[in-house]
Amino acid sequence: MPMYGSPGSRVAETPAPPGDRSSADASGKLRSRWGAVLFLGLLLTAGNVAWMNSSEVTWDRGFATTLSLHYNVVFTLVLVLMVNGLVARRRPALALRRAELLLLFLMGTMGTGTAYYAEFLIGVLPYPYYHANTDTRFVESLIPNLSKLLTVSDPDAVRDFYMGNAVLLRWSALRAWAVPFFLWGLVVAAAGWIGICLSTLIYAQVRYQERLPFPLIQVPLTITEERVPFYRSPLFWFGFAIAGGIVIINELHMINPTIPEMRVKWRYVRLTGLERPWSSLSPIVFSLNPLLIGLQFAMPLDLLWSVFFFYWMGKFNAVLLDFLMGEQRYTATREVGPLAAEQAVGALLALVIFSFWTMRGRWRDAWVKYQHFMPLRRAAAGAIVGAAVMVAVLCLARMPFFLAVLFVLIFVAVMYSLARIRAQYGPPSAGLLMSAPGPVVYNLFGRDMIGVPGLGSLSLTHWMGREFCPSAMPAALEGFALMERRCPPGIIITAMFLGIVAGYVTSFLTILTIAYHHGMKTGKVAGVEAYIGWEAFALFSRRLSEAVSGPHWDSLAATGYGAGLTLLLQSLRTRFVGFPLHPVGYAIGNTWMSSSLWSTAFITWVIKSFVLRYGGLRGFYAVAPFFWGLLLGEFIIGSIVSLAGTLSGTPTYVFWPY
Repeated sequence: MPMYGSPGSRVAETPAPPGDRSSADASGKLRSRWGAVLFLGLLLTAGNVAWMNSSEVTWDRGFATTLSLHYNVVFTLVLVLMVNGLVARRRPALALRRAELLLLFLMGTMGTGTAYYAEFLIGVLPYPYYHANTDTRFVESLIPNLSKLLTVSDPDAVRDFYMGNAVLLRWSALRAWAVPFFLWGLVVAAAGWIGICLSTLIYAQVRYQERLPFPLIQVPLTITEERVPFYRSPLFWFGFAIAGGIVIINELHMINPTIPEMRVKWRYVRLTGLERPWSSLSPIVFSLNPLLIGLQFAMPLDLLWSVFFFYWMGKFNAVLLDFLMGEQRYTATREVGPLAAEQAVGALLALVIFSFWTMRGRWRDAWVKYQHFMPLRRAAAGAIVGAAVMVAVLCLARMPFFLAVLFVLIFVAVMYSLARIRAQYGPPSAGLLMSAPGPVVYNLFGRDMIGVPGLGSLSLTHWMGREFCPSAMPAALEGFALMERRCPPGIIITAMFLGIVAGYVTSFLTILTIAYHHGMKTGKVAGVEAYIGWEAFALFSRRLSEAVSGPHWDSLAATGYGAGLTLLLQSLRTRFVGFPLHPVGYAIGNTWMSSSLWSTAFITWVIKSFVLRYGGLRGFYAVAPFFWGLLLGEFIIGSIVSLAGTLSGTPTYVFWPY
């Protein structure tokens, strides 16, 4: 069989497994080297996670995983590359090869995303017991219907978590967290394993049948390129100086407020004096962040325009709904407009349906024609077992079986859709905020059919669907594209799974250490964990007292509208060449991150249109290093400032997201 992924290859031609040529070497020396690389990856992943969690939990800053490309992992790759260059001069045999560097990057990406999920999870576990006296519905309805195995109800553990000044490293303290840590860890591991298995099943199809380009993997590939280093272009250093200079100036402003600040991050402008329904346009949220311009330069022009267009379409939808139905309740600084999140869910689910429909009849050809990173039957069985584990733990959390199955199916469908979007277009950020799967099943069945135990379980699993930015499947699918023909398949899959485990364990321990030292309700930290807990269980109180006890038809209609419009846009794009509106732009334009993306998407669209019109592809490649500089300048200089603040215990300017 020819090397993995060569188009036109047939299974019967040669027995060589997928991977690099060295994968056939089964010597103990080679296995030991890969083992050492995996161990180094575990150490670097743990360091990245501890850094990210410390910044976010202590100061409410950083949030690397809300970007599709995690800046902390990119910075670590650059740092390791510099150290590796010094090692290569003195001890060439010990220097890391390009494939090994990329494997470290992949482990860090998987671990950082998992850590973000763990950060949400921990804030939910003790919250209702500490705040039982603040809401009578907690005592009467919530706490009796919560599983003690999946929450932290021990009074001492709850008090120490919120008040601090306690010792964590003792069995009496760890015992209260051990069982929830293990059971929810099964869910995290199962979700990650499903992402890996599904990525195995669809990789050959999307890579060689559909030829998706995987734009985001170009960043680590370019950084580790040995023949033509990316830093030789003067335009790169010009962009680097602009972006890095902005970070330095804003850090100096934090130290000395008399130094003017260069405001480029997420901010909003209130439109005062507008009467209803036009007041629904306010506030206008926007960003001028250079790193977004750098990332978006690789996106297609029609997608850039569509992100801009559909953001404003959502804002004017808010005006229309206010005019027709009265004032709508929504958080204007976190949503594009009323029912925008529901439209985004419908759009993402429709993209899943459309992808399966257009590829019908071609899956078998892809499965037979190309080799895979693991046997297909094993991958299918692994995904089924992972889903069964998730359903079992959700049922243990008092979620009805039918609800748990639907919950997992929606979770996987959204994860799959976001993976395809990233593989095809590489948007800077693609995720949902509090839109699925919990809100979907609640809107579908309503309070009475779900029941009080089911409502409690939806709040307890709020962390799973609060945001989909860190979900495992997009990173796993990109990881296969990054590592194919560079590394043995077993090593790739092992690295992904070890990254997930390392991210979860390190995040859990890091956050508990901060909590037991400072306390999450003492004012010594930003209060992120307390807020996440409030957010999850405020949903329970609101749903329990809502006047609508059955299905929420307005939300379901918005989801259906989003799905229908997406399918219509897809149909128009297949029928009319050059149709300017992109369905993926509609999906992204209705998510909470579009508030940061639309303005930079418009700027990038103007620049890229001018370059392609007057310079063509040659002009595009000529100016591309400048945009690499914008991206890496902010990533590297910003990461140095953030890491220095974490190590010194001092809040610093963090360039992302707000």
